[in-house]
Amino acid sequence: MNIPYYNQPSLLVSQPFGDFYVVSILASQLVEVSHSLAAKYMDGQLDGVQRAINKERIKNISKYCLTDSPLFPNTIILAANIDEDGDVLEEESKWRILDNNLIIPFPIKSASIVDGQHRIEGIKRALSEGAQDFNLVCAVYLDLPIANQAEVFATINFNQQKVDKSLAYQLFGYDMDSTEPKYWAPDTLSVNLARILGRQKSSPFRNHIGYGIKDTELHVDKNEDFEEVKKEFENDPWKVSTSTMVGGITKLISKNATNDRYELHKKRIIKKDRSVLSSGRLPLPPLRNLYLNFEDQTIYQIIECYFLSAKENLWLDKNTVLKKTIGIQALFDLLNYILSNLNNLPFQKINKGYFDEILAKVDIPSVENIGKNYSGSGRTAIKNELVSQVSLLMQDQTSST
Repeated sequence: MNIPYYNQPSLLVSQPFGDFYVVSILASQLVEVSHSLAAKYMDGQLDGVQRAINKERIKNISKYCLTDSPLFPNTIILAANIDEDGDVLEEESKWRILDNNLIIPFPIKSASIVDGQHRIEGIKRALSEGAQDFNLVCAVYLDLPIANQAEVFATINFNQQKVDKSLAYQLFGYDMDSTEPKYWAPDTLSVNLARILGRQKSSPFRNHIGYGIKDTELHVDKNEDFEEVKKEFENDPWKVSTSTMVGGITKLISKNATNDRYELHKKRIIKKDRSVLSSGRLPLPPLRNLYLNFEDQTIYQIIECYFLSAKENLWLDKNTVLKKTIGIQALFDLLNYILSNLNNLPFQKINKGYFDEILAKVDIPSVENIGKNYSGSGRTAIKNELVSQVSLLMQDQTSST
């Protein structure tokens, strides 16, 4: 039997669980020889390894592959010599090692995907739509039984701790320092604005935005005394996460930040700035057009003025629910509502005084009572109470003018 083969240099890795080989395989080749053993019940027993395919995740991975610089440094884990029924292949169809090279029969579906099925399916879809081919790092186990495949899959997906999203924003700040702001996707701009809010002396969030780590780095100007700033923080040591701030800001300028990022970074002959993005379907996020027109300073000023007003009118008790995560989220929801119902008032004319006229009349005790449920539903309840009160206040404000 004359079977064509791929020949790939490999590196042996020996671990207590068993040996595997690290190898670089071209994506177009990998999709030809790999398959997923979907987990399903057969005769009352669970059979297979993988979870059900998430079509939306595949779609997003495919979009990402069509951008100008996709990267996949994480390892795809394969169990070679397993056919689509979960059986070990015949000898002549097997992957094997020869002189430190991995010999891969082609185009036989001979490798079960232990981890990485969504990446492979997304890449496969992107390749069919004209994406550039590239290599993927693979860890290949030879003749690994289904039971052991399931063990590897479970170990990887359930025993490893996820990276805190706030810390991820800090560590992977979307290369803001070396990229011009006009190329920033909505979430990138939001990360930047959150950083400024955490450092700007005038900001109510100064020294109160954290990164999911225990200690908070204090920002002190040259003409300030560090001990005084530290004492001020210790007297009111509340902290909101970067991810909470980024999420709140992003919703003011984008309905789908992931799609905006993919569209902005799509591979083109000439790099395009954020003006290439469409406004989107109605109703628009209230500050969408400011973002598309590069009015980042106006966006910042609106957010800072709003929360300065919240600090003066709503944060009267340092233990208020409105300074906890669900409270900050609800306040961003309220800001979204206010900005979406301005009755043609230009954004550039909005100042702290405008927000003061509304927030100073909020019945704080009723909000605090609702906020005793510190959960996702608590956030919704707080938002609904705030919007209910503010909608009436804004109606009165409009009728008086």
